[in-house]
Amino acid sequence: MAALPILYSFRRCPYAMRARLALASSGEQVELREVVLRDKPAEMLAASPKGTVPVLVFADGGVLEESRDIMD
Repeated sequence: MAALPILYSFRRCPYAMRARLALASSGEQVELREVVLRDKPAEMLAASPKGTVPVLVFADGGVLEESRDIMD
């Protein structure tokens, strides 16, 4: 079984909301990890040093850091 992509998100961020909605409507499965912005996980910062959400991390190490890219 292949590992699911990981989506780092924040509940009230409009950009993260639209990325979550796009993924849900497309039927793509992801592992959702809600973050507290004042206490960002080291794994998220390693994948995306700018520290903003949403961040989608693929099993092969690929990273999408913009909601528009995730939507596309």
